[in-house]
Amino acid sequence: MKICVKAAALAALLALLTGFSALAQDGAGGDNLEQMYYEQLKASGAEQLWESLPPETLDLLDRIGIDSFDPGAYTGIRPENVADNLLLLLNKSSAGPIRAAAVLLGIVLLYALIESMRQAVKEETVSKVYGVICAFAACAALIIPVAGCIKNVARAAESSTVLMLSFVPVFAGIMLVSGQAVTAASYQSAMLFAVELISIAATELIVPLMTVSLALSATGSVTPDLKLGAAGGLINKSCGWLLGIAATVFTGLMAVQGLISAAADDLTTRTVKFSLGAFVPVVGSALGEALNTVRGCLSLLKSTLGGFGVIAIALIALPPIIECVIWLITLGFLNMAAEMFSLSSVSALFKAVQGVLKTLVAVLLSCSMFMIVATTVVTLAGGGGR
Repeated sequence: MKICVKAAALAALLALLTGFSALAQDGAGGDNLEQMYYEQLKASGAEQLWESLPPETLDLLDRIGIDSFDPGAYTGIRPENVADNLLLLLNKSSAGPIRAAAVLLGIVLLYALIESMRQAVKEETVSKVYGVICAFAACAALIIPVAGCIKNVARAAESSTVLMLSFVPVFAGIMLVSGQAVTAASYQSAMLFAVELISIAATELIVPLMTVSLALSATGSVTPDLKLGAAGGLINKSCGWLLGIAATVFTGLMAVQGLISAAADDLTTRTVKFSLGAFVPVVGSALGEALNTVRGCLSLLKSTLGGFGVIAIALIALPPIIECVIWLITLGFLNMAAEMFSLSSVSALFKAVQGVLKTLVAVLLSCSMFMIVATTVVTLAGGGGR
């Protein structure tokens, strides 16, 4: 296996030298370097990655000034532009939770009014019926928008998976051609497996379980004697621990593999450069400089593509995360109001839904941070052309 990887690395480096050896004679001017960069970009197939992004993410990228793989677009991102678009996204995401909060606050106040009039009601069963009706109203006003939030989280996890399944082969191909054969092999195999596993765990296991937990919480709020909130809490904690452990293990594995693979690739590259200088007469040093130039362009392309992957994954996960956070803040305020009036059943509902939303945020953060950290590690591990 090691011999095959080294042979692939040597073949890639020699192909680069053969294809661009004229740079050593032409002097590799700025125009030649720019032309080489865009030729490498076209050959890599990276332009097709735009088709893997959802329309909302494409719109966010366009608004912050990223619409191509031009390195200047990434180095020229303005913080004030990013802040303005984040505020717009925050404003857009807060509309639904605020409307629902107004309805839920009205239900809480009505429930408190009924509770205060309990002494005037001679029949205890009638008072309990009023409480159950208010609990049903709170469930109806809360469950539907929160279910939509769960759907948005599942859609974001699926979109991240689609992007990474297209991104990883392109990124690994650029690393292979730039002489990082060992890193490319380990990155592609581990990343594709991890992305598939985390995607299945998030969309086929955790998100459905969150729906079950939400249903248990709603049922428990109208039938407090059943004590179903504990079951929902157990599901939330189990899902959080499961995803956290998986993301931690794979992130650590990618970090270790990236560091060791980078050292192996660097040794292979230095061996090729030494062989050129020692055994190729007259033009050996010129070919070595051409190798550095080509590797420098490929390193720039790899860094630009890595930056694109990191930003795209972050922007895919950001809208549903912001929506969940706004819901958490809103439910915290509503829970405070419910506890002020000693409305235990409604307060238990708000707390249970908060637990579901916290788990959803953990799902998105774990998936996105794993992909971001893994891509960043392999992007930085190879360095530039040395």
